[in-house]
Amino acid sequence: MTEQELIDLGFERVDILDEESQNGYDYYFYQKEICDQIALHSTDNTDVKNDSWELNCFEIPAIRIKTKEHFLQFLEIMDLITC
Repeated sequence: MTEQELIDLGFERVDILDEESQNGYDYYFYQKEICDQIALHSTDNTDVKNDSWELNCFEIPAIRIKTKEHFLQFLEIMDLITC
């Protein structure tokens, strides 16, 4: 999934400054709350190669979404589940 696709799908950019993380550099990632207590977050910009962003979920570690199509399918499934 590209960075522009994340933006178009309504993901919000989260900037983390070095002074917060103390890891020696600033970085950012994208996140979007899907429903109560379930949010997706992207890999951070330092791990992206060839504008290929991946989505993960802290609440459900097995979720790994790599394409816009898979994200849209995930949303369809989530619509069937009451959050």
